[in-house]
Amino acid sequence: MSARARARLRADLPFRRTALVLSGGGALGAYEVGVLRVLETLRIVPSLVVGVSIGAINALAWVAAGHDVGPIERVWRTSRGEVLGVQWVSLALRVSGLLTTLVASFEALLTLAGSRELSGARWLWHRPSAESDRLSTQLDVALWIVVALAGVLTVIYARRVAGGLDRHPGSVDPSRARRWLARATWVAAIVYLIVWWTPVSWPQRVSASVLFLLGLAWAASRPGRLGRWLRELALGLMPETRGRGLWTGRARRRILDQLVAAGDPSRVWGPGTALVVSALSVDRGRVAHFVSWPEPDPAFEARVAAELDEVVHVRDAGEMIGAAVASSAIPGIFQPERIGGRDFVDAGGFANQPLRVALAHGADALIVVLLGPSREPEQETPPADVVALGGRLLQLANWRNLQAELRHLPADWSRHGAPARVCVVEPRGALAASPLAFDPERAAKLIELGERDAWDALARAGWLDAPSDGTPAPPHSGEAGAGAGDARGA
Repeated sequence: MSARARARLRADLPFRRTALVLSGGGALGAYEVGVLRVLETLRIVPSLVVGVSIGAINALAWVAAGHDVGPIERVWRTSRGEVLGVQWVSLALRVSGLLTTLVASFEALLTLAGSRELSGARWLWHRPSAESDRLSTQLDVALWIVVALAGVLTVIYARRVAGGLDRHPGSVDPSRARRWLARATWVAAIVYLIVWWTPVSWPQRVSASVLFLLGLAWAASRPGRLGRWLRELALGLMPETRGRGLWTGRARRRILDQLVAAGDPSRVWGPGTALVVSALSVDRGRVAHFVSWPEPDPAFEARVAAELDEVVHVRDAGEMIGAAVASSAIPGIFQPERIGGRDFVDAGGFANQPLRVALAHGADALIVVLLGPSREPEQETPPADVVALGGRLLQLANWRNLQAELRHLPADWSRHGAPARVCVVEPRGALAASPLAFDPERAAKLIELGERDAWDALARAGWLDAPSDGTPAPPHSGEAGAGAGDARGA
């Protein structure tokens, strides 16, 4: 029998109110499932579970299942991005289909509008237009080449142009700009109609393109119903969310609905539960902590408010599911989730490990699960693109937030000791996976790493002993470590 198979929780562990904090990190959250497997093996039942972003999804599913990791583990081991709401394939199909439709419609329009065979000159003058068509086509090609060269020069001299504009700033009156745009549109329309009704050789397709784009821009700039509809249509080209993100939270909500219904909804809301899900309020800029217990606790709420946060008491299991969907709504990727008339998004960039909430709730020990190393981030080569830069900035924000949280721990709290009050489970290095790459094979590897690192962290913290007879460990609840029933109201 291996040492890990024989390991068990120390019988003399002095903690009575242990809190578990699960941080965010997208697809890296499979790592937390491995940690939960170890807690289940040791029968550690925290008094409080705090989840942020993907940690909120894992926390809600684990608590609803009565601290059985099986249901959420099956989701991780069988689901890909399309199931979880990160629908890159459908996005590519929608965008390509939309562009194909627009380009085909636009080319059909220009073919009709720019053809000499269908022009007013053909109907009015009854003159053959083969020569005019040939010359017009040559003019079109020449002008498109000029436009392409102008684009190349714009790219080359973009910095100089920007510098010149910066040295000569000026404000543009929107109403004045709209009037000039309208005049330019009317002038272009009059010129186009004149040459369309006469046998003059003219770059028909270029002029039709310019007229179409000018008219569209002018109509979209107007304050009336048509302008508002065009602006909303432009935003509506973003799949599902009308411009507030790439995708909605329907897929995540559907999965959580199924997981909670398969478990016990009363475990995630109501007396006897202790679950906190954190999200960022878009309106007030505060981190909102959605708590499962219904009765107010003035002392707890005052301590939370002192950190510029707020407490929101959910009214049923459905609202707690909505809170978890909001907590995992990565800005720009998923649209904000609306709860009680307010919009909420992922708080990971602001409070990815809200240890202060656990302290305010009266925890006397912490198990903190990180999805990246807690040591100071090593200096890396410059990020290759904007996505890599965004990932790097998020990594730095999470590290700074963690250091601030750890420094605010009470003076007698430490990650060292026998036993330590703070057990930090973290990977040994950066996890080799993308936060948006949901894949069963990667998830399986992350679960294994989380399980390995959890055993190591608990051993380093002095929470384990290894009996020689291999007998099972007693549950870590009640007097042995504060069960969920003792967690209400701090």
